[in-house]
This record gives sequence, structure tokens and C-alpha cells, in this order.
Amino acid sequence: MQELVGRLTALDAEASESLKVISYFDALVARGVGPDALLRAAAALSGAVVGSSTPVRTRRVQPTGRPADEEPDAPRLTRQVHPDGHVWIERRDPHANDAMILERLALALEITAARRGNDALDAVEQSIDEHTAPAERRAATARLRLAPGDEVCVVATLPDAPPPVVGPSALVVTEWGPARAVITRTAPSPPADADSAASTPTRIGVGTRVAPEDLPDSWRSAVLALRMTSPELPFVDVDEVGAIMLLAEAADERSADHPDVVALAGLDPRHRVILDAYGRMGSVRQAAALAGVHHSTAQDRLTQLVDLLGYDVRHPLGLARYTVARILLTLSHPGF
Repeated sequence: MQELVGRLTALDAEASESLKVISYFDALVARGVGPDALLRAAAALSGAVVGSSTPVRTRRVQPTGRPADEEPDAPRLTRQVHPDGHVWIERRDPHANDAMILERLALALEITAARRGNDALDAVEQSIDEHTAPAERRAATARLRLAPGDEVCVVATLPDAPPPVVGPSALVVTEWGPARAVITRTAPSPPADADSAASTPTRIGVGTRVAPEDLPDSWRSAVLALRMTSPELPFVDVDEVGAIMLLAEAADERSADHPDVVALAGLDPRHRVILDAYGRMGSVRQAAALAGVHHSTAQDRLTQLVDLLGYDVRHPLGLARYTVARILLTLSHPGF
């Protein structure tokens, strides 16, 4: 498929885009995503409001993945979903691939419904979606055999990673890309290889422990935790991160990066290596060993960074400031 797309791009750009749409939805179906995720994916792909309607439910989604609550003010290009549903794109000037997006969305929804015994509502997605009505969420959590007094959490991983815990799961399309949500009563522990530089451990974000009715809060925090992970910090549990989560949530609402984050992003990569090593080890000598440089080289670079950053990471307050800025820099990336 990728080779065919490459050839068509040189011959017919519109045809290659159609193939990309087909490949996109095929990948989502193969991964077993739910109907809500498919709708959000279509909205993100089209860059317009996408809606679906069944005898049970009508939903409209913005390209950001959030519900479109305002009244529609654009014409609809509509396609039927067998047997009694419809999907549509709201746009005044239809784009070339709108019809293809609707065709693949309708087909994907039909395949998903057939796989799930024609159940149009996925229990996991309904349980973690903050826009689900309380009655629908209670019904969804009951289907997952969760009692109101249970303590559960949501674990977020990258789509192709093996689930770190046993529990009902679904692939969810988020604003930062697809992620797998696993609902569990037992939160995972950090992998044994999480601190091994030679390994590439699974990135895991663990959400807050909540009652089943509050699963959207756990999912929201799990996604934020997953975004905070990196090859150097592959496991983030929000209950262990503590007050740093408040700073991360506040930074997520800002339209511009904090000056500390901008300064960190503009550093020479060699300085970043030393800073990451020192932030991890808390010792110049150990940081030098981890970064593979001489002790005096590490010391010189940290001294130079005082002027570049405006603070000294070798002092407790400076190290705390760097740690927060490093996390916020990771969060500033557009995807997981």
C-alpha cells in the first residue's frame, strides 16, 4: 500500500490522498477501535465537523475531538450506514476526499457493529468519555461488571504496545493521536526494565484511582501521564507524580510555552544530554558517567548553563525548576 501511494503521489495527488484515507480507516478497523473513535478520526482527517445518527443516539464532533454543541450552519454531505444510521460532514465547500472519508467511515462503522454483535455503543469508550450522559455511563460500567463501590483506574499506552494489565480495553483516538485505554482494578507497577538505558520499555500512563462513575477523570489524567512519558521516563503514575500534575494541567491550558520551556528547547543537544543525566542522577560525577563524558566536561557545561537558563540546576530550587520545565517541554510536543 505504501509503495502504491508513493507511485500515485507522483502521478495523481488526489488519487494518492484517497488511498491514504482507505489505509487510515483500514488501520483503525484492524486495531479494533470503537465507533466513537472512528467518528473522531473522521473529524480530524477531514478538518470539519462530522456527525452520526442512529435510532439510539446522534453525535457531532469537531476536528479537535470535542463535541460540536453549536447549531450546524453548513450544508451536509451525507451517507447511510446500514441499516438505519447516517454519517455526514458539515462543510460549505466540500473537499475532494469528503465522499471517500464518509464512505470509509460508514464501512468501518458497519464492520465494527458486526464484530460487536450490532452493539453501537462501546462500553469502554462510553465509560471514559466525559460527554457520556450519567445514565449511559452507568449502563456501560455495568456491562463491564464494575460495581459503584469499586476503585478502578484507566491505564493509557501507545496503540501497538502490549497491555500492561488485564482488563477491558479500547483504542481511542485522542487529540494527540490514538492511544489504548485499559480499565483495571489493579494499577500496574513500573516495569523492571524502566531504568535500563539499554532497553526500550513500554510507555505507560496510569490515571487516578476513582469510582466507575468518575472514569473520565482517570482517562484524562492517564492521557496526560502518557504524554509526560519519554524513553528516559517510560512510566508515569499520576498518584505518584503528585503536585506536578497540577502544574502540567495548568500548562496544558496555556496558549504559549513558559519562558523556561522555550529556553530549554533552544539548548544545544549536548547540553540537554548533560541536564537530563544530572536531573536523573543528582550528581555531577554520576551524570558524567551516564552521559559518557569526563567529569570536568560535565562540570563546565553545567556552569555554562547557569547563564543560558538563568538558574543553576546544581541547587535544589534550580533542579526543581529544571524538572518542571523538562516535563512541560515533553508535553509541548504535538503527539505522544
